[in-house]
Amino acid sequence: MRVEYKELMEQLGVGHILSAYETRPWFLYDEEKNISCSAEVRAGPGCADIEAEIQFLHDDEGSDPVEQIMLLRALPLRDGMWSPKVLFVRGEDYVNKVYDWEGRGCNFFRACIAALQMGELPDIDELLEEELGDDDSGKGGRRRRGKIGKKSPSINAANLLGMKH
Repeated sequence: MRVEYKELMEQLGVGHILSAYETRPWFLYDEEKNISCSAEVRAGPGCADIEAEIQFLHDDEGSDPVEQIMLLRALPLRDGMWSPKVLFVRGEDYVNKVYDWEGRGCNFFRACIAALQMGELPDIDELLEEELGDDDSGKGGRRRRGKIGKKSPSINAANLLGMKH
């Protein structure tokens, strides 16, 4: 994935171009689960890099207070284009592990912030399967299985033309 800076901001759901040191945060607290979800896109010094991060902050005692869900880091290329170079989800490195990991990582991030904007805690397992599921088709876990499209139908051309044997 090689995109212009503005396109990268769109891919990450920011909606505008970030300046150096600027962040675009999203936040939600789920009272029932005692979990806060924090997501943000931030521009580094001099816009030398962009990071997108998602964390769960747990209020419950006995669990780790901070759960790192995702970290994506994009860097500028020599020609002025940008490309993600790092993608970790729940501690697993996704770089070159799935087809189009860069675009699918951005899709995963946007799906998480979409849930936050709807007032819901993102279902990480479900979104992982949908957006970063390991499948060679390049469509993630979105491929549906069923009877439709499995087999070509048998057609008798004579019957189709109204002719009888």
